[in-house]
Amino acid sequence: MDNIKRCNRCILPDSVPGISFDNEGICNYCREYERNFSIWNQIAEKKEKEFGELLERARKLKRTYDCLIPLSGGKDSTYALYLCSKFYGLRTLAVTFDNGFLTEPAKKNIENALSNCNADHIYYTLNRARTQELFRIFILRTGDFCNACMRGINFSIEIMVKNFNIPLVIKGSGRRVQYVSQIKGVTSLNTPAYFTNVIKDTESEKEFKYLSRGKNNQEFHKIAGGLCDILGISRAFLMKYVPQYVGLYDYIYKPFPEIVEIISKEMGWRDYAGSTEHLDCELHDVPFYKDTLRIEGITKHTFHRSGLIRQGLLTRNEALMEEEKELQLNFKNPPVELMKLLDKIHVDFEVYKNTVISSDKSIYEPNIQKFAREIYHKFRKF
Repeated sequence: MDNIKRCNRCILPDSVPGISFDNEGICNYCREYERNFSIWNQIAEKKEKEFGELLERARKLKRTYDCLIPLSGGKDSTYALYLCSKFYGLRTLAVTFDNGFLTEPAKKNIENALSNCNADHIYYTLNRARTQELFRIFILRTGDFCNACMRGINFSIEIMVKNFNIPLVIKGSGRRVQYVSQIKGVTSLNTPAYFTNVIKDTESEKEFKYLSRGKNNQEFHKIAGGLCDILGISRAFLMKYVPQYVGLYDYIYKPFPEIVEIISKEMGWRDYAGSTEHLDCELHDVPFYKDTLRIEGITKHTFHRSGLIRQGLLTRNEALMEEEKELQLNFKNPPVELMKLLDKIHVDFEVYKNTVISSDKSIYEPNIQKFAREIYHKFRKF
């Protein structure tokens, strides 16, 4: 542990893709967070007002539903549902994508949340046997099946938006709490085009090509909203014509202990003596374990702990102590849930491991979309 060079502010090591350190030993990811959120307290009231304007604009359109909430049963989506349906009183539709690994605690939290608000709700589930083959293709080609699941989630959102003409999608996310997705080389583009490229020339292409149908329209909607963010134009301007997808925490932010307190009281949410993070998916440990195979000197919790340090919810010394304990354990033992999945889809663990280490997911990412993402994250205004 002592020989690992780490950021002097968070605990990211120099083995993380795309990382660099300034002359104070602070990494570029901490500096980017600082640029984006150091003045948050000064603009918090303004951002909350912008959020209210979005909701009011959606309400005035007088559609069947004012907004859509993707509901996983986790703390963030439950908080988004609470705010929109109960606090602001919007006509709200919630949609849950069940990938076959939705946990019982998540299902109970969904049931409790819906009994404590006026939102309508739809479950969307793909055929289990067919999705196992889809996961197999993604693992063998990219080492990562999460993008296949995310395409299912986003497709369930897209068809609800289209069928009910919903003007606003509010996700329980935001750049401030996206601990991994901002780190180059760790995540990949989660777009319909990426999904299409991965399953090309496979049996899954025939079965699942509908999941990325109309992919150009979907990307146009998101690019239009991104341009508004870059130019400092309210998304309310576009909402009448183009559905808007927003992350809740880009407008309203509270530390997660406060959020848990609110939803526990108002929505009957529980962590069931587990972690408040990712309790919605039985495979939640797998993507973090996958990163430990590819990046030296990290544990399954390194990115999350670094994010908590930036938010002021964990000290660096506390994080280092936790990392040291985890590094001393044989944390590279694969999660039991991963082994069960590999057995079901007939993939040998060594094949999985070698694919994770050697695969290049970027070859499936359209260059124009990679360029658009770079521009968006570089010039977006808060």
